[in-house]
Amino acid sequence: MQTLPARTSTPTTTATLERPARRRPRPRWTSVLVPVVVGLALGPLDLLLQHVLPYPFANLANSPSVWALVAFAVGWSDRIRGRWWPAVAGTLTLLLAVEGYYATAVLALGDDVSTMTNRAALVWLGLAVLAGVGFGTAGAWARSSHRWRGPLGTAAPVAVLLAEAWLGLTRLSGAGDDAAYRHDLAQTAVVLLVLAAVVAVLAGRSARQRVLGAVAALALALVGALAISTLVVQGLL
Repeated sequence: MQTLPARTSTPTTTATLERPARRRPRPRWTSVLVPVVVGLALGPLDLLLQHVLPYPFANLANSPSVWALVAFAVGWSDRIRGRWWPAVAGTLTLLLAVEGYYATAVLALGDDVSTMTNRAALVWLGLAVLAGVGFGTAGAWARSSHRWRGPLGTAAPVAVLLAEAWLGLTRLSGAGDDAAYRHDLAQTAVVLLVLAAVVAVLAGRSARQRVLGAVAALALALVGALAISTLVVQGLL
C-alpha cells in the first residue's frame, strides 16, 4: 500500500505575525503643562543662577537670547495642538518667567511688590509676548521639513545669540581700563558664539536647512542687534 508523503507546514515566525506596536500619543494636556512648568521654573532659576554660577556663565542666566532660546525649545517640543499652539506656548512660558522672576526677587531679596507691575516689568511682559510668539513659532518651523519655514525657524535662535554676542563685543570699547570687565565681556561673547554654532547644528534637520539657516541668521542678527541696543539705551539691559 502506497503511503502519501507527510505534509510539512511552513514554519511561521512570530515576527511575521506580530504587527509593529504603535506609539501611544502623548496626552493633549502635556502641551499645556510643559510651558507652565518651564515658565514657572525659568524666572526663579534665572535669579538663582546669577548668584551661584561663575562668570561668564552667570551672564547667560539673565541673557535675553537664552530666554528666547527657551521659548524656541518649548515651541519645538510641541507635537499635538497644531500650528497656532507653539506661539501661545512660547508666550505663556515667557510671561510666567517674567512674573516668576520678579516674584522671586520680592520673596527672596526683599524687593518691593510694585516691581511686579512697574514700567520695567510691563516692558518685559510686552517683550515676552513678542519673543514668545516669534521664537515659539520658530521652534515649530525648525522642526518641520518645509522648504523655507525650516531654515527660517533654525535661523531665529542663532540670530539672537549672534546679535547679543556682537553687542557684547561692541561694549569692549567703552570698558575703559577695567580689564576684568573687558575680559568678562569677551568671554561672554565667545560663549554665545559657541552656543549659536551648537544651536545651528542641533536645530537644523538637514544640511540644507543648517546652511540656509546660518545665512539667514546673519541677516536677522543685524535686526536683533539693533533691538538689543535699543533695550540698552532705554536702561532695560
